[in-house]
Amino acid sequence: MKKLLLLALTLALLCVTFSALAENKITFQMAGEPECMDPTINDYSTGSYALQNLFRGLYKYAPDGSVVPALAEGYEVSDDGLVYTFKLKEGLKWSDGSPLTAHDFEYSWKRVLDPSVGSETAYTLYGVIKDGYACFVDQTVAVDDLPIKALDDTTLQVELLAPASYFISLTATTAFMPVKREVIETVGEDWEMDPATYVCNGPFMPTEMKPDESYTFVKNPYYYNADEVQLDEVQYVFLGAAETVKMAFDNGELDIATTVSPDAMAAYEGTPNLMASSRIGYRYYEFNCAKAPFDDARVRRALTMALDRGILVNTIIEDPTRPTLRGWVPYGIKDVLQPASDWRDAVGDAFAEDVEAAKALLAEAGYPDGEGFPPFTVKYVSGNTELENVAQAMCAMWKQALGIDCSPVAVEDGVYWADDTGTRDSGDFEIAYMGYTLDYAEPSAAFFILENAEGNACTRWDCPEYLALCQQMRGILSDDAREALYLQAEATLAEECPVIPIYSYNDTALVASRVQGFIRNSNGHPIFEYVTLAE
Repeated sequence: MKKLLLLALTLALLCVTFSALAENKITFQMAGEPECMDPTINDYSTGSYALQNLFRGLYKYAPDGSVVPALAEGYEVSDDGLVYTFKLKEGLKWSDGSPLTAHDFEYSWKRVLDPSVGSETAYTLYGVIKDGYACFVDQTVAVDDLPIKALDDTTLQVELLAPASYFISLTATTAFMPVKREVIETVGEDWEMDPATYVCNGPFMPTEMKPDESYTFVKNPYYYNADEVQLDEVQYVFLGAAETVKMAFDNGELDIATTVSPDAMAAYEGTPNLMASSRIGYRYYEFNCAKAPFDDARVRRALTMALDRGILVNTIIEDPTRPTLRGWVPYGIKDVLQPASDWRDAVGDAFAEDVEAAKALLAEAGYPDGEGFPPFTVKYVSGNTELENVAQAMCAMWKQALGIDCSPVAVEDGVYWADDTGTRDSGDFEIAYMGYTLDYAEPSAAFFILENAEGNACTRWDCPEYLALCQQMRGILSDDAREALYLQAEATLAEECPVIPIYSYNDTALVASRVQGFIRNSNGHPIFEYVTLAE
């Protein structure tokens, strides 16, 4: 009884009205508040959970998961595959009713690549756009000189650094979505914090933003496809406790829940209310390669090989839908030469789980049977039972297999992720939990996130050979050359092991029976444009 009362009080303290759901309103739960609400800056999945419904790019995700025209009518591409010319739809508008033109795309894409802005998602653009890397990283090309140009109000032209068959799918991701220049220049960087200044162009727009509690989005009447949008309102509710989430869903107070505990999975297994979908990303743990003894690749390989991922996923996490991963390219990406096959299946594992080989590596590094190996920690975000259990299990496996002492350490969320001074950014860790959702379904996306220049990995890993491979990936390559390069890159990662892959992502959600047409794209982001409610 006390437990149920506590859960009820938790819900009440959130000051969110779940009951009396409006006819064309749904309530959507996610574990925490979006980290960023500016698509030209955002590099967080939590941000994209909102941004994919507040903005639209040139292309968008269709109900079947394919990429189809959104703000663009279509495009032409030059014979060499380098120059794309997009034609925009006529009469496009922002959510404030003002015109939206190709000039807005030029401004927004250049904003992402402007080093003075410091966008965390810049790598998405400079991985494909000519001179983007030189502009953002090397700072040898001026922003104004980038080959991104609005030829007129409805024509946008961009030149790529190499042919990229996946480029059109990139234009459906948040990094390529437009923001309104006049708003940013008038209000400043805080424009995204207040519905009164938040101008967007997607199917929904915010009317209320309660920090750490809930956001309310309503239908955008100026959306180009507004007549097809059936929902009038989507309320995002931020609840992290899995028990609370299950109770709220059981009671009909949530329409969609993305925090699905093992108990909830067991309760709804085999019913249409449990929705599972693959996501092109993976959970991994970062080494701080600047700290001894983790500056030795043999040590990193030993710890990587000594873990039993089957136990971690099936027994500790209790979610067999997540594929265990023994490589650095997750599942869900087509093979370059055999597109009917998954890249991971086509090339096989990059390493094996082998305790005896791991012990031999550790001995070779000077720590036979773990003797002399200094105690260390695995750090993770506090308040997450799954992360706590996994960290404890990893430490136990290393103790049993290698004879080394490790302790799990929880760190408060704000401290863990804080820019510059946070746990990861400052290097205050030996091993730290991390994960990443790729921006596009191609092997290079996985390799770029581990490149030091990207800023996504905080490994302090210095490997000129790997950096050179990533630079080659940005060149003009045949399919055979690309495949060979990708295999070489993963072989390098298997030798160096700057991070420990654990499993590929697979998203689950609880979906009320009245909700129809709810989808998640390949990045795992929810799409509400196609949702209808059963009577």
